[in-house]
Amino acid sequence: MKSVLTVKENDIIARAMGNPQLTNCYLSYADLAKKIETNEISCFRHGSILVLLHMMEGFYKFYYFMETPDVPDPATFAGIQEVLGKYPVLVAEIVTKTQDSIPPILKKMGFCPYKKYIRKQLITGSENISGNSDRVELADVRDLNDIYQLLYSTFDVISDHLVTKEELQFFITSSQTLKLCVGDKMAGVLIFETFGRKSYLRTICVSEEFIGRNMGRSLIETYIKWKRDGTKLFYLWVESTNEKAIHLYDSIGYRDDGLTEYIYRKGQWH
Repeated sequence: MKSVLTVKENDIIARAMGNPQLTNCYLSYADLAKKIETNEISCFRHGSILVLLHMMEGFYKFYYFMETPDVPDPATFAGIQEVLGKYPVLVAEIVTKTQDSIPPILKKMGFCPYKKYIRKQLITGSENISGNSDRVELADVRDLNDIYQLLYSTFDVISDHLVTKEELQFFITSSQTLKLCVGDKMAGVLIFETFGRKSYLRTICVSEEFIGRNMGRSLIETYIKWKRDGTKLFYLWVESTNEKAIHLYDSIGYRDDGLTEYIYRKGQWH
């Protein structure tokens, strides 16, 4: 494995970027280059396929870049499989508007369907919010460990795009993290990102102890109220089987926009 790309490999990435027939990578070229430079992502190439492995907490995200959409020859697959055998858990993601079908390259490499997420959007002015959200406030750095523990004890680290501690500290210090406390307990948290006139609800979490008290709604309504000015579109991702969350988002005014994210896994998670 290496952390420096050749001219040929850079060319493969540049040609494939943004084409779902050639890559499953959603990162920007700048983000990729930075992560490769800092050894967060390692890479190797066999024939016409460039593979990038992004080290996460306990698993690796698997990105591929292909020169053409044609299925590579068996020798190329064999070479890649030999390298991948060293990694116990690999996770690949596909974002698409098409029906659920595993890409041939992932199927040949032994990846299996794991989870499915749908994206929802909310147009400013169409929201249905009226509740009392006085208890919600901005988190501060003193909350970092409590929020981190709540997130990692609640969500699936393989598929839920959890923030690292460094990312969480950034979101807190940049006023993009809301909290809801009951006494000295962290009851709920919401993390968001803003891109121009779009705002992405990245994570919302309510402690199991406080589920059923409308805390999720309070967090979302506060977030929308705070970000309404200057924001045209709110959006989020939700697991397709999470009926309670889907009902909450729909009741506020979020609607499916047709995009689906499929998570595929290779190896056993312990």
